Formats: sequence, structure tokens, C-alpha cells
Amino acid sequence: MKHVFLTLLLSAIGFLSGAQNANFDLKKTEKTLVKISDGLYASKFEVSNKQYADFLNYLKQNNQTEKLNIAQVDSANWNVFSNNENPFTKYYHAHPAYNNYPIVNISYEAANLYCDWLTEQYNAGKKKKYRKVKFRLPTEEEWMIAAKGGNQEAIYPWEGNDFLSKNGEPRCNLKADPNNKYGNASRYGDNADVTAPVNSYWPNAFGIFNMSGNVSEMISFKGKTKGGSWMDGQEAMKIESVGEYADKDRNRAAIGFRYFMEIIEK
Repeated sequence: MKHVFLTLLLSAIGFLSGAQNANFDLKKTEKTLVKISDGLYASKFEVSNKQYADFLNYLKQNNQTEKLNIAQVDSANWNVFSNNENPFTKYYHAHPAYNNYPIVNISYEAANLYCDWLTEQYNAGKKKKYRKVKFRLPTEEEWMIAAKGGNQEAIYPWEGNDFLSKNGEPRCNLKADPNNKYGNASRYGDNADVTAPVNSYWPNAFGIFNMSGNVSEMISFKGKTKGGSWMDGQEAMKIESVGEYADKDRNRAAIGFRYFMEIIEK
């Protein structure tokens, strides 16, 4: 009994002091980051279902009930696309086949909680590159810097204004046909019914994937998104475009986020 009590006590102390989760891969997280300006890095990828599931499991394991309630995924948002229960409701956030697809159907507060957790996990690491950092949602200006990839004249994250590559392949996941609710993926046959894996298509000059299309990305200003999604047309793919959303909105199934990392102490 004493051994069990001591184990629980040490576990609680470790959590309260920001101890790192044993499943957190610090080096892997660092490899997802690219520098966009002095002291600021952006993730190459939108946050995936697997990454977000690791966060939820951490909250469950540490009995963080209040945070867990805020962070929950609302899978029912998929049902607005079907008269019957949409199969994505059951499988998108649970089946391993969707591990590398972007997390959607979460709130602004949930995205911020994830960033706070990531900050805690990173700063608790022993062999990290920087002494202290802060993971967070980007400002609109920071997001645009990342999307432009060093080209201040860029209209889209890719070179030129064409939505198809020289080989005739789509440059991003958008709604190319007004009558096609599943976006350009089903039109062009690249195997994405709604969203695509977070490493799909081609990265921009900074090495960042899906800055336009796939899922609209939350920024630090609550209620606004950047980048457009699989549900949006070409205008929304422009770097300058801004999207909006409400707390309960059908577009939740098309809204995700990516984290940025600010260096606080080298």
C-alpha cells in the first residue's frame, strides 16, 4: 500500500512540476519546425489526429477533467454533410488510417490548450535545443510570413497563380467544383474524400505543407482563420484571404490549426 501511495504521489508531483510525458518525442517535435523569422518557428504540418490523441490521452491519464472537457472533439459536426450518420463521425478521429490527417472539430480554446501542453512538454525536456519556448497559435501577420515563404509578392504559397502543377496535379486541397462537396480531391482522383494527410501536396519555399487548402487554420485572433480548406474555393486560397467561424458551425469539419514556436530563452 505504501509503495502504491508513493508511486501516485511522485506521479502527481511530476505532473504539477511540468514533468515530460514519456510518450512525448522532443526531437521529433523539433524536426517538424522551420524558422520563419528571428526567434520564431512554424510547424511544417497541420496538427494531426495522432498528435491530438496523444494530448487527450495525457489529460485522461492525469485526470485533467476540466481541460479534457474543453479539448474534446465534436465528431457530430461531420453529420451536416449527410442525411444519415456520416462514416467520418465514427472513423475520422478514431481509426488508425486517419492518424496522419489533420485534427478538426475542436474549439479555439482546445487548440490553445494543446499549445500550452506542448509548451509544457518541451520545456520539461532535458536534451532540447532551446532552454525555454512557447508554442502558440500565430498572429495573422506571422501566418502570412510563413505562407509567403520569403516571397513578399506571393499570392499563393506556391510559385505562380496556377492551381495545377505542370503535370496537371492539384497544388492544394480545395473545392474546385461548386457541385462537388468533397473538394478537388475527388474531382482529380488523388484519394482524399475530404481532408488529405498533413504532408500532402508540395511544401512552400520554407518547407511548410498545406498553407492553403486542406483545413482552414486558426490564428491567435479568435473566430478568424487563414488558408482556406477543402470546402472553400480559389479565392479563399489566397494568402491575404481571411476566414471566419462561429462556435457551432458546419465549417468545424474543415478547421484545424498548426503550432508556431516562439523562443523565450536560448
